[in-house]
Amino acid sequence: MRPSKRNKRCGDLFKERLAAIIDMNHSLVRLSGLMPWDEFDAEFGRHYRPLGRPAKPTRLMAGLHFLKHMYDLSDEETVERWVENPYWQSFCGFEFFQHQFPIDPSTMTRWRKRIGPEGMEKLLSATVGVAIESGTIKKSSLERVLVDTTVQPKAIAHPTDSRLYHKALQLLVRQAKRAGIILRRSHTRVAKKAALMAGRYTNRQNSEPMGPISHSDGHDGPWLFN
Repeated sequence: MRPSKRNKRCGDLFKERLAAIIDMNHSLVRLSGLMPWDEFDAEFGRHYRPLGRPAKPTRLMAGLHFLKHMYDLSDEETVERWVENPYWQSFCGFEFFQHQFPIDPSTMTRWRKRIGPEGMEKLLSATVGVAIESGTIKKSSLERVLVDTTVQPKAIAHPTDSRLYHKALQLLVRQAKRAGIILRRSHTRVAKKAALMAGRYTNRQNSEPMGPISHSDGHDGPWLFN
């Protein structure tokens, strides 16, 4: 069912009015007076069926998404901070301070799916228009896109044969322990040392070609990593 608007005439003697505890000159309070809430209600209300349980107010859902992107928060963080912040509650159309979560965070995900990418784009464009009108951002700042192309170092290990052999050995040793197989020698320390030496050899610019990576001792016979 289409979202129902909040009845502001219905008061509560045991709750304090937000207007009595917030600064009416706060940026969010002034911005809420410029937001096209009625346009949002008409645009997003058409995505609901005419019958059924009334949906959450459009101003609440649109306001939560505006605050989410404004402060770069997750759905869960947005709902949690909403309960603690009277300015956020006033921005979303509430008249009295609320002590309970307005919605479950998963409702925000379902609302985004309901209005689709086009709806989110309209919400964003309207928000940018209000920001320009209120002087929060300048129109000239939207004419240029800055792209940071700085190359960042990545700690990615190159998959050399020695590293792959070492990882395979570690995996086989773990699987043997889980299966209850008693190994006479696991060779994990020797394998680690051999892998380090192989890495040093490959990093040398003037090194000679390496032979097969293997290890042999006088008890267990030759141990091949592969």
